[in-house]
Amino acid sequence: MGQAKDALTEFIDSIPAAKLTGIPTTATSAVYKTKHFRMDMQGPTTAKKGQGKRYNLQIQVNRETAITTLKKLAPKTVAKSLPPMEEAKDWTAEEIRKDLKKNMMI
Repeated sequence: MGQAKDALTEFIDSIPAAKLTGIPTTATSAVYKTKHFRMDMQGPTTAKKGQGKRYNLQIQVNRETAITTLKKLAPKTVAKSLPPMEEAKDWTAEEIRKDLKKNMMI
């Protein structure tokens, strides 16, 4: 899945910083989108009991992708990040990118 992983890494790197630091607080489809992927805010979540609310950012494969290995995965989630809502202002765009890359599922 080299081409798929490379495309996902390229997508994460291309997300504008303002989209990563100005995350909506409610569920929002396609915070950022390209032909192959979209980043959604699935709505607030709690990762573990007692940790408080977190953003639930997920990158999903778009059905219209032209990359064959990605077509098989559409519309599954292929990366995620759960930055804490209360501390989100402390997370830089680069830290969220790093977390998305750490949590890639392809």
